[in-house]
Amino acid sequence: MKKIFLGAALLLLMSATHASAGNRALATGQPHMRNILSSELPASLLTDIKTNYKSYWITELSEEGKAKHPDYSITLENADQIVQLHSSDSENWIVMSTTVKPG
Repeated sequence: MKKIFLGAALLLLMSATHASAGNRALATGQPHMRNILSSELPASLLTDIKTNYKSYWITELSEEGKAKHPDYSITLENADQIVQLHSSDSENWIVMSTTVKPG
């Protein structure tokens, strides 16, 4: 019984510490980054990806910042290259890098 109680107390303490750290980051205004689905992108950014990068697949996609003005970062790949894009205005992508895959 003593082992079960200590295990439960430890689990509760770890959960509270994790939640506290997450809330502290939000309360202090530090940027919050999270992975998102392509369907969560603003329409203009998603349309640009679907139009200009049809032959690519998304390997990473994240949203960072405050709820009203988030930044988006995306990594796209095809058989030949890796492209990293960034958007800070939720309307246009900026090409951050293009890497040719070794043949």
